[in-house]
Amino acid sequence: MSDVAVVGRFAGPIALGAVGSTSILVTLFTGILLGLSSGVNALTALYIGSRNEEDVKETVHTAAVLCFLTGVLITLLGIAFSRPILTVMHTKDELIEDALIYLRIYLLGMPALGVFNFGNSVLSATGDTKRPLYYLSLAGILNVLMNLFFVIVCHLDVAGVALASILAQYFSAVMILIILLRTKECFGLQLSSLRISPSKLKRIVRIGIPSAFQYAIFALANLFVQ
Repeated sequence: MSDVAVVGRFAGPIALGAVGSTSILVTLFTGILLGLSSGVNALTALYIGSRNEEDVKETVHTAAVLCFLTGVLITLLGIAFSRPILTVMHTKDELIEDALIYLRIYLLGMPALGVFNFGNSVLSATGDTKRPLYYLSLAGILNVLMNLFFVIVCHLDVAGVALASILAQYFSAVMILIILLRTKECFGLQLSSLRISPSKLKRIVRIGIPSAFQYAIFALANLFVQ
């Protein structure tokens, strides 16, 4: 919303149209990561409730790797197929190049979004919903300020608002990672323990994939309408 507002006010109608034409795709990619993280939340909460610390540790470390790699995969596929997708959407010729710039830069933030959603799911499973909200709110404020700086001062237009978005996403991801790396609780992260447990991966995916499809279906339906 802030990207659209800033380019609409300070960068002109072409930039506004370019950013607006990608909004459904952004919603689609974001929804997939949100859906996947619901599996992380459910399984982490289950093991915390049953006081099974070893299963909590395996779930958290498996989920961290899974969510990050899913973000990377979305980035790679999105960048590779962004032009064909925008073409199929009948994006206007005068908008498509700027839309490509915005979308490809924005997609670079998907790994950070995956990590933030992972951390948010883990902390929410422990009952801590405040700190993720604070960090996300602060990231939103930074996003708006950086949007204004990159567009008004640096004259970067669509590239500027996309850059501001991914910087804000990486900020929120880093902040939530700091919490998980510093905590001594069983749900804390240890870099040396980052690995995938096949059994936990299967359970996360079993819950997360259907949820991801639910988010994706709404975006796909809007995509066809557009």
